[in-house]
Amino acid sequence: MENIKNILVRVPNWIGDAVFCEPSIKSIKNNFTHSNITILARPWVAPLFLNNTSVSGCIEYDPEGIHRGIAGRIRLIKTLRKKQYDLAILFQNAFDAAFLTFIARIPERWGYSTDGRGFLLTKSVRVTGDIKTSHEVFYYKNLLKQIGLNVDIDLKPKLYISDIENEFAERFLMENGLTSARPITGINPGASYGKAKRWLSERFAGVAGRLMNEYRAQIIIFGSKGDAVECREVAEGLKGDLINLCGRTNLRELISLIKRCSLFITNDSGPMHISASLGVPTVAVFGSTDPRLTAPLGENVSVIKKDMECSPCFERECRYGHYECLKMVTVDDVLAASVRFLRAGVNG
Repeated sequence: MENIKNILVRVPNWIGDAVFCEPSIKSIKNNFTHSNITILARPWVAPLFLNNTSVSGCIEYDPEGIHRGIAGRIRLIKTLRKKQYDLAILFQNAFDAAFLTFIARIPERWGYSTDGRGFLLTKSVRVTGDIKTSHEVFYYKNLLKQIGLNVDIDLKPKLYISDIENEFAERFLMENGLTSARPITGINPGASYGKAKRWLSERFAGVAGRLMNEYRAQIIIFGSKGDAVECREVAEGLKGDLINLCGRTNLRELISLIKRCSLFITNDSGPMHISASLGVPTVAVFGSTDPRLTAPLGENVSVIKKDMECSPCFERECRYGHYECLKMVTVDDVLAASVRFLRAGVNG
């Protein structure tokens, strides 16, 4: 173990899952204090780990671009071989992750024995029933623990923002007429997973409008290009200090601007986990998924989930077509949770 100096960590492909890996990456660094840790991640996930003191570098894995097809895989394998990693830790569960590190001749390869890949790993861990029903942050910690590493009890992910990024956010707010003297509320009405995670746009607008009228809140609407319809529907129903940033930020800009929010109201999504990990008061609406497994982790989090016989179903779209798990969440439910944070004066 003392000979391990160069470590590759393959993180999952979803932003929220990758955020949940962060405490385990700190644990890896604590076990291998003199090692260099490189993250292998999809392009939309990799920027999460910038400025992280446990991480020395990042390689973007883009199988739809530069690493597409056999030639692209060979290109990545050559890159990994050239780096001469001593150990690969695979938080991503796919066969592909184990196969690439095996072909890249990384001598130690650790991960869960999922997707029929156990024979490619030098240390594999079986996924037991209790881990399947635990919060996802334990899933990654458990892998390290079962392999024999010392695992601390720190379970809260953390993201890091540079001085330059803080300056960008400050300048953005000033140029757009937003002031820290009044609450800045982030609204995130999208969710790339599917419609069964998306609370009704008119209800997001209803909450935002009440906060604007009663608390003089300033609203920033966040979303990717794929959330354009939902973001537009929210914006159309509002008047006042509002900025619609749908599709206008990269991930690092998104992170730095969410950090400036007094409150973040969101569906179960990647930005939800970003907000919580930044310490921003977060109100999260859950539909088809289970907060016992993937609730945002932070000091100031309020999860709103309605109990139904058919939920959680984890479907992208409601199999019955009624979406009652989302429709049962009212404007008053979300407003009450939001107001508690604003009245307490909690901020990130």
